[in-house]
Amino acid sequence: MKMTSKGVFVLITVCFLASCSGNGNNFGEKVKQVSIHRVDSMPDMPETYKMLDWKQKAQKYDQFIFDWNNKSEVGPLIWLDDARRNMDQTTFGLYTAIKDIRQGKNANNGEFHESLNSLAAILGAGLVGIDKTNQDGYNYVKMVQNYFNSDNGWNIVMNNTTPSVALLGGGYGRDWWYDVLPNALYYAICDVFPNVDGAEKIQKSIAEQFVKADSVLNGNYDYSYFDYAQMKGMVNNIPLQQDAAGGHAYVLLCAYHKFGDPRYLQHSKSAIEALLAQKESRFYEALLPLGVYTAAYLNAVEGANYDVAKLLDWVFDGCKSPTGRTGWGIIVGKWGDYDVSGLQGSITDGGGYAFLMNSIKPAWPFIPMVKYQPQYAKAIGKCMSFVLSGGNR
Repeated sequence: MKMTSKGVFVLITVCFLASCSGNGNNFGEKVKQVSIHRVDSMPDMPETYKMLDWKQKAQKYDQFIFDWNNKSEVGPLIWLDDARRNMDQTTFGLYTAIKDIRQGKNANNGEFHESLNSLAAILGAGLVGIDKTNQDGYNYVKMVQNYFNSDNGWNIVMNNTTPSVALLGGGYGRDWWYDVLPNALYYAICDVFPNVDGAEKIQKSIAEQFVKADSVLNGNYDYSYFDYAQMKGMVNNIPLQQDAAGGHAYVLLCAYHKFGDPRYLQHSKSAIEALLAQKESRFYEALLPLGVYTAAYLNAVEGANYDVAKLLDWVFDGCKSPTGRTGWGIIVGKWGDYDVSGLQGSITDGGGYAFLMNSIKPAWPFIPMVKYQPQYAKAIGKCMSFVLSGGNR
C-alpha cells in the first residue's frame, strides 16, 4: 500500500507520542473492551471503504433542499403551508421523496409533510453550524412548532400537523414510533437552538404527557400505539412496539436535564425497566437505540445497574419474534461487491434491505453512549466505520 506524506507524518507523530508514554503521566486504568458479538462477525475494515466529507455533504444538502429558487431539474423541494394548524403561524413542508405526488403546495392543501423529515433537516443543519433561526428571512425552528399537535388534544410533537392527512402515509396516531421519535428530535433541536419563543412550553407539555403515559402504562408497553389524548394504549394491525419505552425514557431524561423535575428522572427509569423486562428483542424501527443510551447514562451518572449489553444485543441481533417486526436489526455481510455491515433494516426479508437514515440515526445515541460505557468504544467505532462508509453508496 502506498503511504502518502500525510500518512507518514501521522505515523511518526503516533510513534513519538508512544515514545513519551513512560514519562510518568497517569491517564488512569486502561478500559477493557467488551465485544458485541454481531460486530465481531464484521470484518475489521470494509473492503470497499470510502469516507465522504459528511459535514460538507450536510451543508450542501441544506443549501439544496432549502433553496426556494432551486433551478435543478427537480425544482424547489420546499413550500409554505398556511393552514395554520395548532398555532397561528405559517409553516413549511419538505418533500419526503422527490416530487411525491401526495406532497407539495398544490396537493392536499399543501399540508402533507412530515416532521421526521423537517426536524432532522433542521437538526443536521444546526450541528454543522447553519443558523436555522435566521435563514433567508425564515425562522425554521419556530415554524416547525406547528407539528406540536394541540388541536387533537395529544399535546406532543407528531409526524404531521393534522389527522386529515394522516392516512396519506407515515404512521400519525397509529404507529407508535412515529409519535415518539419527533419528540426526541424536537428536544435535540431545542438543545442546538435554545431560547426560541414558545419552545420551552412545548417541551414542558411533551414531558408531562410522557409522564402521564408512563404512569398509565405502569410497565406494560404491549401496544401498537398510545393515544396521548385519551391516555390509553391501543392495539391495531401493527405489531406491538414495546421498544417505545426506550423513546419515552430518552425524552424524559432530556426533560429532566432541561427542567430538573425528579418525576422526569423517575419515569425515565421506569420506562427503561419496562424495556428491560421484555423477554426478547422488540426492536421495531428507531427507538431501541435511544433506550440503550439512556440506560448507559443512568448507570454512569445515576448509579443504576441496567443491562446495557442485553439492549445492545437486542439492537444488533434484531427482533426474532414472529409477533414483532421479525428480522429488524443490524445487517452483516456484503451485497454484490459492497460491504453493507452496520446498516440497519431487515436482516431476513427478501435477502435483506436497509434504510439510509435508519442506518445513520443510531450514531446519534451510540457514539455519545461510549462516554458513559467506554468498554464499548472499539465495537461501536468499528460499526460506525461501516455505517459511514457503506452509507455513501
